[in-house]
Amino acid sequence: MAKITISLKTHSTILIQKRRIKTMNNKENQNMVTTKIQGTEFTYNTETHYEKDGHIYCKTCNERIDGKPISMLNKPMIFRISCKCDSDRAEQEKLREKLIAQDRLRDNCFISRNQKAYTFENVDKDTDKEIIKKAKNYVKHFEEMREDNIGLLLYGSVGSGKTYLACAIANAIITEYSYTVKMRNFAQILNDLQKGGFNLDRNEYINSLTNSTLFILDDFGIERNTEYALEQIYNVINARYLKARPTIITTNLNFKDIETEQDDVMLNRIYSRIIEMCLPLRVTGQDRRKSQSKEKKKKAQNLIDE
Repeated sequence: MAKITISLKTHSTILIQKRRIKTMNNKENQNMVTTKIQGTEFTYNTETHYEKDGHIYCKTCNERIDGKPISMLNKPMIFRISCKCDSDRAEQEKLREKLIAQDRLRDNCFISRNQKAYTFENVDKDTDKEIIKKAKNYVKHFEEMREDNIGLLLYGSVGSGKTYLACAIANAIITEYSYTVKMRNFAQILNDLQKGGFNLDRNEYINSLTNSTLFILDDFGIERNTEYALEQIYNVINARYLKARPTIITTNLNFKDIETEQDDVMLNRIYSRIIEMCLPLRVTGQDRRKSQSKEKKKKAQNLIDE
């Protein structure tokens, strides 16, 4: 019975919408007038346009909308030309579609919705201005960076803002170029591969990470340096290298350690690729997580002490 009620409601809504469309069409048809321009018929809407000196003009921008008569099947015809209002509407629609597409790119880029708000405009005021300048320049010259397959290695202590900076670069590149960007945490990749088991096509998964114009590997470290983990991360980094696509890596590791020869062969191969592909940038600053946590606790303490 409930299904029948829903069906009737849906049917009723459709009928109402159809009546509204029909009413709008009828109203528009009532405003349509056919006149003759240089002996050729031309139809226009009197609500939005007016006739003057043998031509039709837009009431808003006052630009002419009737074109020159042309012969079609031995019959003269006049086609409507765009006025400024038409061009403005087209530009607005184009911009709207671009913003929607960019929002989808951000949805596909980030795991956390909060990271969509990590931009240069919202950056912490205490962040190193020189690092911000270099990150912005990377975005500014991204076409050259992309052509030469140059990424970034953002290294520094815990909480210094490496992840935020990487997100800001990702958001800026989506805004400026509408390129595909994918950002994934080192641990997330390993967890996905391990949880997938036999049901996961590893090659397909690696491709999903490496096909984007820019890939960001967040929180790369050696604390999970099992043979399996290193192999999978090498596969991701090497795939980016072979496809000649730039990669940004954030890590708590010291760059000197990355430059130093390692006993582990796989680790050496990974570090070698990183050094070849990425420009090192040291991100300095106080532990923002600790300071933010301290501020939140202080605020909470004040609230419960009222």
